[in-house]
Amino acid sequence: MTGKSSTTSAAGQSKLELMRILSWNILQGGGKRAADIADAIVKFKPDIALLQEFRNGKSAGPILDACRSLALSHTHISNSETRKNTVMIASKYAMECRSWDHTLDSDLAVDAMIDLQPTMDNNTANNNLRLLVSHLPQKKAQVPYLDTLYRLPIDTDAYAMIIGDLNCGIPFEDSDTKSFVNTHIFQSIIGKGWIDSWRSRNKGKKEFSWVSSRGNGYRYDHALCSQLVDSKIKNIWYEHSVRENKLSDHSALLIDIEF
Repeated sequence: MTGKSSTTSAAGQSKLELMRILSWNILQGGGKRAADIADAIVKFKPDIALLQEFRNGKSAGPILDACRSLALSHTHISNSETRKNTVMIASKYAMECRSWDHTLDSDLAVDAMIDLQPTMDNNTANNNLRLLVSHLPQKKAQVPYLDTLYRLPIDTDAYAMIIGDLNCGIPFEDSDTKSFVNTHIFQSIIGKGWIDSWRSRNKGKKEFSWVSSRGNGYRYDHALCSQLVDSKIKNIWYEHSVRENKLSDHSALLIDIEF
């Protein structure tokens, strides 16, 4: 794992140089794996943790304790029943969260506006990072979510990112098989100007964040970024050890951004 560092501003005040974002599908809330998942989160040292398939039940305790130990004091947690898979957000920075659209399941698609003021100079015009965090359903059920993302205007000069388990990709680039039902919408989203930040740095490379029991690999987990955010990414990688060690069936996606 790449460490984070800080610089000192001209005024002599310490300023965060790298913000680390963790996106990880933890598989059905973690269950008996929750303590190990919590330990992994602590080792990753994220400034913002985006967890998919989080369940606000018994297994949530160790995970939330881990986030608190990292000073991720601002949280978005669903009030849904404890067996439902949801998106959870824990952040060092203040944030406001809402659904992508009132027609969509707000537990699976969260629009989080992160206040970047602590990391930026006071004269910075835009102090917000918009994270469209997702755990998309599969096949036909994911179409309304992808359509919403496609209709979303993109401002290349804004801090914005679509991130999470999109359950989609480009066949034979992001998978071993021709298996992504809605790849045409996914590719249309990228065609509008969103940058697949991992792919842009790993052209021609195959690396999978989920592997089936038959051994077929899929890169389901993505970070699609505005041009401005992409230009500030210093490191982006998949941590496969958490999948290989069976903490989850998904690898973790980590991103270091310099603001």
